[in-house]
Amino acid sequence: MKLNNTQLLTFIDNIKLSSESMPKYRKQIDHLKEKLSSTIKSDDRTDIRVTKFLLAGSWKKRTILRPTGENPIDIDLILFVESKEDIQSDLTKLHDYLVDYLGKIYPQKDIHRELDAEKNTKSIKIKFSGSGLEVDIVPVVELDNPIDYVWQPERGGSGTYITSINKQLAFSLKRRQDNPSYTAIVRALKWWRNYKELSPTEYDSALSSFSIELIVAYLDITQGVESNIEEGLIRFFQFVSSSDFPVISFSNAINQIPAFSTPIYIAEDTNNENSVVKKLSTNMWNEVVEEADDAFDTLIYAQSRNNKGDTVGEWKRTFGPSFTIG
Repeated sequence: MKLNNTQLLTFIDNIKLSSESMPKYRKQIDHLKEKLSSTIKSDDRTDIRVTKFLLAGSWKKRTILRPTGENPIDIDLILFVESKEDIQSDLTKLHDYLVDYLGKIYPQKDIHRELDAEKNTKSIKIKFSGSGLEVDIVPVVELDNPIDYVWQPERGGSGTYITSINKQLAFSLKRRQDNPSYTAIVRALKWWRNYKELSPTEYDSALSSFSIELIVAYLDITQGVESNIEEGLIRFFQFVSSSDFPVISFSNAINQIPAFSTPIYIAEDTNNENSVVKKLSTNMWNEVVEEADDAFDTLIYAQSRNNKGDTVGEWKRTFGPSFTIG
């Protein structure tokens, strides 16, 4: 039997961050924002300084899931850095400055940092032990051209790229406005990704939340908006498991697709030169395709089952024991 949106939204409500849990995270985020605003105003450094900040990531895009043991609540905190020197060519100095800056704001917190062998920046996090909230620090430098774009070091320390945080958020908002089921479909797919252990690691991008968002967006743009949650999920699984997965780019993004050696290419929605699957190995992509193919077959078979119990049983094969419907 087919499942309608009302039934599937019971599952979505179960896996998303609940409204009851949000206040404790929002309180910590608001406190962090207050600390940052105060520090920005009082900072008297002239050589390098943070000028403003912006929240981004799944929290801002409203696709965040409830926390589990291996998948805590995390948000992206964009810090806009201004420097008289060419900070873009000295990632170690930028990294050290931010660690020192955040340490003054949260001296009692553990500011987690990692460096690779060449001392390029990998990541900086603020971890709140009480709630488990993790704040990923993302430094950027505003550019004069293109307008509304920034320079940003790549997470993992392997390079830098040009993107637009504001345009990314506007793109996500447009997808949500055009398709009321967009966030539900993305959330379900992120849960499937986690359940099937296809999450990205430091060395393999696997299927990141961003890549899932972009594939769902691409399908809505190129094949028409799909507001039926079940059909949206089936369409995604069929598309990903297809033998002729296309190069994905976006018409409103700057630049063209460059030469690439990864098994697939998914451009970031503001700059086609940025691949969101840059670290994706052929072995990992084959695993994603295999799981997507199995999910497609399973959900098609679930539609042919004659009773609710058998149908739900098939969905549980794909999304795990947390799957339930109204």
